[in-house]
Amino acid sequence: MKYLLLLCCFFVISQNVLAQIDTVIICNAGDPAQLNAPTGNFAYQWTPRTNLDNPTIANPIATPTEPMTYVVRRISTDIGENLIQNPDFSEGNEGFESEYTFVERINTQGVYGIDVSAANLNPVFFTGCPDHTTGDGNMMIVDGSPTPSEQVWCQTITVTPNTDYAFSAWLTSVNRENPALLQFSINSRLIGEQFNAGRRTCDWRQFYAIWNAQNDTIAEICIVNRNTNPAGNDFALDDFAFYELDAVLFDTTAVLIEAIEAASERRVFFPSAFSPNFDSINDLFMPFTGKGVVRIEQLQIFDRWGNILFEAADCPPNETSCAWNGMSNDRMLQTGIYVYHATIEFADGNTETYTGELWLQQ
Repeated sequence: MKYLLLLCCFFVISQNVLAQIDTVIICNAGDPAQLNAPTGNFAYQWTPRTNLDNPTIANPIATPTEPMTYVVRRISTDIGENLIQNPDFSEGNEGFESEYTFVERINTQGVYGIDVSAANLNPVFFTGCPDHTTGDGNMMIVDGSPTPSEQVWCQTITVTPNTDYAFSAWLTSVNRENPALLQFSINSRLIGEQFNAGRRTCDWRQFYAIWNAQNDTIAEICIVNRNTNPAGNDFALDDFAFYELDAVLFDTTAVLIEAIEAASERRVFFPSAFSPNFDSINDLFMPFTGKGVVRIEQLQIFDRWGNILFEAADCPPNETSCAWNGMSNDRMLQTGIYVYHATIEFADGNTETYTGELWLQQ
């Protein structure tokens, strides 16, 4: 089913294919474009974050200055028990560790407090943002340290080996100058990308990442602020969550932002994950292409040891018969990371090679 909504110079074409693919066309570089993902989920993560007002909500506004492809990854509301102790700081300064110093008033770097308002800890420099949970509860308010690698927040949790978990936390700036840049880790291994607080104060943003326990029986979750500039670098944290997932939900939505006057186009998008479980949603892996693509010369899938698992050649753009269904030698492969290698021919006669990783989720 295809539908067209035309409004002045802005229109949206939406078509149901494998993963949902929306194309949004704007008249001029920098014009606003509304991105849309299904609402009502627990967490959202749009990438890239370039020119998005908030990459952690269902419906951010994009103002791209050049043609761009945005992808959203989301977790459903079907989650397990939150294993974090004192996740919303309602118990005050309890249940976690920090290399920062706990204080009642913030007047220097490398300290934190627990309060209902950042302005209570520093009324001159901090905005009186409400907490994320209820609007009138506690949160952790931090003045970033200029010392590298100091741990802002840590907590150790018992986990079950070979189990998928999701970790989530909410972050906002309480001073717009020089926003914090956080990095999360579990058992000293980094998870997810570095996460920016954003310049708008009181603009809560959610970080989340998926983690598999493998052989681990404990998870030491820590946060480090990679921004060591002592000017500004003031932020708040709230509503931590760490919970077991029965299944990881990968439902990718791609949005192509195209300038109408673009002279030449090379639209290629590779999903970062797919779930070949025969539910007709995101069951196949293939490059999704737009204008300017003539054919897929070759698509290959390898395991992490370099063994070839799948190969297709001389395929028309967006041809599902050339897509990978997660199988090799007539057997479904296990959940894990695989590598793709693709060569694509464009209308201008040039070819480009793309290589990257993808996550197969049973």
